[in-house]
Amino acid sequence: MRRLIVLIVAVPLVFPGAALAQETPSPSPRSLAELAAAVQQEIDFFTGVPSASLPASDQDAYRNYHLVRVDLFIGSIRQEAHATLASEITDAALAAAIWELDGAATPNDVATALAAKPFPTDDEERFALDWVGLYVAIDRLRSVTAGERPVRVCPVAGTTWFVDDFSEPRPWGRSHTGIDLNGEFGTPLQAIEAGTVVQANWHWAGGRQVWIRADATGDVYYYAHLESWARWIWTGTRVEAGDVIGTLGWSGDADAAHLHFGWMPGSSDVDLDNLQDAYPLLLEICR
Repeated sequence: MRRLIVLIVAVPLVFPGAALAQETPSPSPRSLAELAAAVQQEIDFFTGVPSASLPASDQDAYRNYHLVRVDLFIGSIRQEAHATLASEITDAALAAAIWELDGAATPNDVATALAAKPFPTDDEERFALDWVGLYVAIDRLRSVTAGERPVRVCPVAGTTWFVDDFSEPRPWGRSHTGIDLNGEFGTPLQAIEAGTVVQANWHWAGGRQVWIRADATGDVYYYAHLESWARWIWTGTRVEAGDVIGTLGWSGDADAAHLHFGWMPGSSDVDLDNLQDAYPLLLEICR
């Protein structure tokens, strides 16, 4: 159906690049329209008038609270969109065609990817159009907050692949408290945000490891299994987002090259009880 392709080409944007077991069933993923509405609400917050329900003295603090969470918010929306795609589209070829809209670089790339893909029903075509509409909204949110939210980069400065393996069971009754980012041995690792190295040490399980406390957010990030540290990395070292802090390896209790990445939001110090699932955040910044 050619009208889908025409509508996509007309959109001026750049497209982007285990949960805990529960006794009750997980809620159904929100529709793409509901997700787009949530993104639009966030856009309205950043582009609209200040909230009448907040005192003037609290406006800046509330805005900053939202700004430091934009990457996490977008990643969470994209994660939900993936779940919606999986629940709504059962045809593998069609799902793959729509999936390309998640990582295509330009609208022309999207059009090229979809040109040879059949959308045999109106419902399927409508889903693809809704998918595009969601990513129009996401791109708009990225644009209106650019230059204001904290600069974050993917901790792996090279090709990497990962899944949401947070809380997956591990030997001796443990659970996985991070996300494993796989990549080629020796790939540079970089500081995700500007901040301070809280620790740079060796541990029998984590091997060569680095902990960074971010300036803007207070988040603490944990890097484990490094093949080597950068020579200038010590406890107390200042880093900027994108500074190379070491290389990807399998030191400690690891049998393949990967970065074990941990995230403690707002901790301001190493707080292992506050390790959270970083998958949505990584999904956005590792596009």
